[in-house]
Amino acid sequence: MRRFILGLAFVAASCGAMFPARAEVDKIIHVCDRQQRMCPEFRPRVTAPDGWTRDEAASLKYGASMFVPKGKTFGNAEAIIYAEGRYNKDGTELGRWVATSDREWATTSGKNAKISTLPSVNPKVIINRYDNPSLKDQPIEVIAHYADVDSDGNSYVVRLAVSGRKEATVLAALPLLDKMILGAKIP
Repeated sequence: MRRFILGLAFVAASCGAMFPARAEVDKIIHVCDRQQRMCPEFRPRVTAPDGWTRDEAASLKYGASMFVPKGKTFGNAEAIIYAEGRYNKDGTELGRWVATSDREWATTSGKNAKISTLPSVNPKVIINRYDNPSLKDQPIEVIAHYADVDSDGNSYVVRLAVSGRKEATVLAALPLLDKMILGAKIP
């Protein structure tokens, strides 16, 4: 009996090594553009931080999970946290994917825009701060990027972001971003 139990433990450990935990991305299709077409949404499986809730109307409108402090809406929250999945058709390595995305952002963001890298609580996550004083609604944003897959094995880059109008508000919400990263099962 003891050998049987040890054998089962070995099999379970082996299966865990073959199929690592992953956060996963859900594929959702919804009607958009005033009922004219179907739009995909790639929703990462993340949980709202304590004291925050998902704003369903804003999430549907923007195709991302929009989190706001309880009692607030997307329109009146000082800071928001959003989570979105970007399809990574070619399975591009995360660092290269982020660098390409950042170059595109920099070329369209004006001369005072800048990007700086921040430390991450997980070595598989790249966190960048994006400053663009010319944007009224999003002059500062901090985005954590990590690679993930869906149940079919398709590759995505997940973006967890804290955004707001004031630097102090965004920086105050950064510990929540760290908790979301630690809570995600990043492959």
